Amino acid sequence: MKSLTAIFATLLFAPLAHAAELTPADTTEVLQKLEQRRAKAPSLTADFSEEKTTHLLNKPLVSNGTLSFLAPGKFRREVKGSNPSLTVSNGEKLWIFYPNFNEVELYQLGERAFFDDAIAALTAGLNFNRVADFYKLHAFAENGGYRFVLTPRASGAKRVVREITVWLDDDFKIQRTEATLPKGDHVTTTYRNQRTTPVPPTAFEFTPPPAAHLTQPLGK
Repeated sequence: MKSLTAIFATLLFAPLAHAAELTPADTTEVLQKLEQRRAKAPSLTADFSEEKTTHLLNKPLVSNGTLSFLAPGKFRREVKGSNPSLTVSNGEKLWIFYPNFNEVELYQLGERAFFDDAIAALTAGLNFNRVADFYKLHAFAENGGYRFVLTPRASGAKRVVREITVWLDDDFKIQRTEATLPKGDHVTTTYRNQRTTPVPPTAFEFTPPPAAHLTQPLGK
């Protein structure tokens, strides 16, 4: 569950001044434009910097990495630095690899409703496909772009995140996200160097190293 919370909070996207909340009709129109943009460019790769503030530590945890996404539900998230990790999902399986410990966690999608709900909400937050099915949302026009405040509907998602705020520019590129976790921890992620060049399907497959210790936290 801790690993799932980290994935959910960090793959997804503090209010600014001069924001105007959109009407339901305007919100629908913006979401349709965003979905159309994602349909034309289903692949997205971006570098990110992330800061996690937790009640368990005196100082924030800071990390950097790269996120790749292929609509509707494939993604690859690589954290670099002294505590690296790799999270990969092909839409059917999800792997988390911890190189420092040579350990791999494997999650089979389609076998646990709460887990599937969380992953479905996660991918909806990445490409905004059917986002209203998974979140109660409020949209704001802000500083030439948009801010979305998302509150999960599904019980599975509620177990790993309390609220997500997503900032997009006027070209619908993700600028920043802030996630509030169930115990009050906060994760702020800033994105840069976004590119929509195609990502090969092989990037969303993973073969554990021969000597790696493989576990399935949710069982077989």
